[in-house]
Amino acid sequence: MAVFHNGRGLRRRGFFLLTLLAFTLALVAGGILWYSVETSSVNEVQTRVDAMKPIFTGIRLFLIILIAVLWPFVTNNFHRGGRIDKAQATMMLALHWRIVIWLVVFELVLGQNLLGQVLALLQGSRA
Repeated sequence: MAVFHNGRGLRRRGFFLLTLLAFTLALVAGGILWYSVETSSVNEVQTRVDAMKPIFTGIRLFLIILIAVLWPFVTNNFHRGGRIDKAQATMMLALHWRIVIWLVVFELVLGQNLLGQVLALLQGSRA
């Protein structure tokens, strides 16, 4: 195993490991869904997906809250550890709530289909 002495090598390794983890999780999820489609009808799969939607929403909201709570601590630890300087730490802390708000907006628009619901409401009022 290679030893990394600089931050760039650690970032590459971390990026590679996170990419590998995401790819593996996507393969596992795809395999489970494929198996579900093969062994049951589409209606049963849709029923299972609909039953799991609140759990997935809860997980996404928990992760957004986790980012909101842990962001200052992680930033300060990076600064104290020498990974980022004072200017970068200040910038990251200034972007804290902006990033959390964008994550909430993405959750509302994509996760909760807010845009689709608004469009359906507008079309329903025109009919």
